[in-house]
Amino acid sequence: MARDLKFFHFGYQCPNNAYLIALIKTIAWHESVKLHLIDVTGDEETCRMYSIFSPTLVIVNDRHRWHGPFTKDKIIAMLEADDDIEPEPRRVSQGRDIVRGDLIPITSKTVLDTCTTCTGTEDRKLCYGKGEWVGDMMRSTGLPHLGYLHLVDGGCVGGAEYLPSRSVPYPIPGKSNDAAFLTCSYVSHSEKDFKTHPLERLVRDLADQGFKTLLVAASEEVVFPNGPAEWFEEKGFMDKGVLMREELHGAAVHLMSLDLDGR
Repeated sequence: MARDLKFFHFGYQCPNNAYLIALIKTIAWHESVKLHLIDVTGDEETCRMYSIFSPTLVIVNDRHRWHGPFTKDKIIAMLEADDDIEPEPRRVSQGRDIVRGDLIPITSKTVLDTCTTCTGTEDRKLCYGKGEWVGDMMRSTGLPHLGYLHLVDGGCVGGAEYLPSRSVPYPIPGKSNDAAFLTCSYVSHSEKDFKTHPLERLVRDLADQGFKTLLVAASEEVVFPNGPAEWFEEKGFMDKGVLMREELHGAAVHLMSLDLDGR
């Protein structure tokens, strides 16, 4: 069996992507494995071919798929697996105690505040790529910002980030000029709800801008992407069906849709 790594990324939409690219390059070199780095920005054909609905996806030996951040041990285990791998669901519990802190627009500068929240490190240099990505997207779409960060006591605890649906490479049904796509809703917490406050503000803004629909790809029960899906149903989103099932995550990814008329 030929050993092979494919790393797909939607630019640096995920702040972890810069670190993950460096990590998987190191793994490929040490393990003498062929590595393909594929930026899917603007490439819906590739996303459709490989059923990509999140900003970070690794496919190992053209067989095992993994969404979101990974470790060296995880990649090596998939490289060496001869048989099917048991699912390892990264279950997430979403609290219902809504927290309402301060909201600031997501721009190329403010998004650096997500570094500790998303990467678990104080080293902001890991998020410079994310800042550049936000700036590029703002310029290409003409948007003044990409949503809202949620701050409590000066620290980022969550956010709601979006793009016009046609700017997203994922093969999502319902893309149109009046549909927005929620690229990331974060961060899930077992007791507190840090996601509702920025989402509510974003929804009002999108309605005022003339968008009719807000779409999101959300996984059942697990973190990536945007899980859990049931939380979106509680917020008024309709489940439009399963986009795909990720076996190693033990969960299906659903398309969720929110009607923005009258909001």
